[in-house]
Amino acid sequence: MEKGSSGNCSVRRDILERSAAFCDRCIQVALTLTENGVCWEIGRQLTRSSGSVGANIEEAQGTTSRKDFAYRMSVALREARETRFWLRRIEMNRLLKPERLVDLLQESEEIVAILITIVRNAREGT
Repeated sequence: MEKGSSGNCSVRRDILERSAAFCDRCIQVALTLTENGVCWEIGRQLTRSSGSVGANIEEAQGTTSRKDFAYRMSVALREARETRFWLRRIEMNRLLKPERLVDLLQESEEIVAILITIVRNAREGT
């Protein structure tokens, strides 16, 4: 895989670190949800999708073609969108106090935006 400019490596390192921290924060949110069947399932989905964001970004770093890199990053993007969905369910159903989710929802928006740009650039070959 072509590594491109050092700026691209910096962006990749940033999204790797951010996705790992994002997953850790989502895990902490899942751990604070009330212990009932609905919250357990939402927490499970949140943990799985947020973990998949970082796992797919990590896996993309080892790809050997631009096409495979774009594919892995697009999977990460889909998972980031799913994570945002579950965070919104927690918010809309008032499962946690809104102030507990504000920063995490903002981070989910930023990660989605970064991944959209990465996928677009990878597909365009820039």
